[in-house]
Amino acid sequence: MRAVRRLARALPTYALAAGYGLLLTLPLLSLLSASLRSEGDLFAPGLLPPRPTLEAYREVLEYPLGRYLLNSLLVSALITLGVLGSSLLAAYALVRLRFPGREALFGLAILLLLLPGEVTFLPRYLLVDWLGWLDTYQALAVPFLASSLGVFLLRQHLRTIPEDYFDAARIDGAGHGQILRHVVLPFSAPALGALGALSFLGAWNMYLWPLVVTRSREMQTIQIGLKYITEEEVAKWNVVAPGPS
Repeated sequence: MRAVRRLARALPTYALAAGYGLLLTLPLLSLLSASLRSEGDLFAPGLLPPRPTLEAYREVLEYPLGRYLLNSLLVSALITLGVLGSSLLAAYALVRLRFPGREALFGLAILLLLLPGEVTFLPRYLLVDWLGWLDTYQALAVPFLASSLGVFLLRQHLRTIPEDYFDAARIDGAGHGQILRHVVLPFSAPALGALGALSFLGAWNMYLWPLVVTRSREMQTIQIGLKYITEEEVAKWNVVAPGPS
């Protein structure tokens, strides 16, 4: 009886959670339903398609979606690794090393953090053009391999690591590389994971920069590819629905 009473008390919570989950998945279910419909059945009422068909998937596969996905994955992975590596090294230097101008460098990082991306867009493009990198992976990834936000976040995190761990490592004769590997990295895993997720999502969702620095279809990312599909198949939402996002 006690278990039944506990279940009865928890039932409203489960019902609310199930309803909320349904609301979250309803747009995805609508896209799935639209992708399985023909153009004539697209606006037929109901969530279930009246005459399911895979014709929309055949049409969307005529676009080089695999190449777009590969470009986005490669560029996002490169940017994420670059941001994690450069931010960790810069944050460690700002926290653990003593050198003239250290606080001024951190102030510069904060200043860059306050600048909107539109301010640096044109200088970055001119630099990439001068280097001859247009329509290459270098143009897509290199300008974003460092992040002032990453430096700020990791610097603040490294300052929370107890000094005793660094003292113990120095007593054992550890250098900066060993301290980074055996002290900083284990304690910084949650911060690095959060920064990596932010960097990957930001790189994956970039649209304007890849649109400007790429020329050929082979170098364009998935966001531009989806834009092509929506423009060319503007009246065929059943074809747009299967496209990855």
